[in-house]
Amino acid sequence: MFKQDIKTITQDAGTFYGTIFNHPKDNVNKEIKSFVREFESNRNNREYGNLEKCIVLAQGAPDKFSSGTFLFDKNMNDVKEKLNNAKPTFTSLLEDLETLKQSRRLRQDLYQQDRKQFMDNQNQAKQEFDNEFKEREQKLIKEYRTMMEEALRGVYDPSASVTSNITSGSSSKHND
Repeated sequence: MFKQDIKTITQDAGTFYGTIFNHPKDNVNKEIKSFVREFESNRNNREYGNLEKCIVLAQGAPDKFSSGTFLFDKNMNDVKEKLNNAKPTFTSLLEDLETLKQSRRLRQDLYQQDRKQFMDNQNQAKQEFDNEFKEREQKLIKEYRTMMEEALRGVYDPSASVTSNITSGSSSKHND
């Protein structure tokens, strides 16, 4: 900012020391006056210019306020009109969307019912197949047990096998 020489700095320090440690009223009054003088000289009449600007702005404020409120009202009326024009379009779009959702739910329900019926049929067919498989398995176990017992006794006749009767007789059931 500005340079001070060492002499000025020492004088200020001495004055400062005297003011702080020697509290005579005269020194305090001198210090206050010098502070006010320096403050006013450093302002360079800035407050006067700022005050003039504030007065000019304050005088123009009512005009700006009235023109601002007029523009605000005009823009708000335009927005209101656009919203009123758009409302039927959005209403019809919402109705169409609801109709589409409802029809989709109905179609989806039909597909789910068909899928459920198909899965039930598949499960029933699997159960029937498993039951028939268990029955045939039990018959084969009994036949082989009988064959083993006859073979151990020496009475087994391979030409009189029951296995051919079991597999050929029951297989016609699934050829529907």
